[in-house]
Amino acid sequence: MLSKTMFILASAATLVNSQFDPTSVPYATRQAWCNSQTSACPILCLQLPGASGTPTSNTCSADTLLYDCVCSNNIIPNASEYSQTIPYYTCTETNNQCVKNCNGDSTCQNDCRVKNPCGAQDPKRVNITTTAKPTPTVSETPVNTLVNGATGAGPRMASVNMSHVYGLCVLVGGFVAGFATLL
Repeated sequence: MLSKTMFILASAATLVNSQFDPTSVPYATRQAWCNSQTSACPILCLQLPGASGTPTSNTCSADTLLYDCVCSNNIIPNASEYSQTIPYYTCTETNNQCVKNCNGDSTCQNDCRVKNPCGAQDPKRVNITTTAKPTPTVSETPVNTLVNGATGAGPRMASVNMSHVYGLCVLVGGFVAGFATLL
């Protein structure tokens, strides 16, 4: 089963890499991208029903930007719908290179970004002021299904926006630190 997964991932990565040359990005940047990808994989898995935060496979090669993220329930999350993942970074860098090649033509530069959007395109909007528990929206890709995340042909997955939680923690921490210095 795992060898079948590796073939599918290699095929998907070949499709991605046929559109993006990893050597066009400095090696140190590619290493940072891989670190982000392998850090994101467990978090992506936690969003899938029946999966733990411990993937059965979580690798990334800075040389080729080929990555593998298989969750404990044998499902591959659609990493193209999230930031801090290889598909997001390669999409963003492709857009940056496109803009650079426009030589200042603003219409061309706009087309680079508009015609090749990166990350989640249709996230579920949740009213965060309600007291009802929202139902999470997830997209599952069985191991035996090829997802072409680079072109957006895969299923859409809702982005998780935790900024309000982090903001509240920073705010409370600031108040506590402020009061502590007054004492």
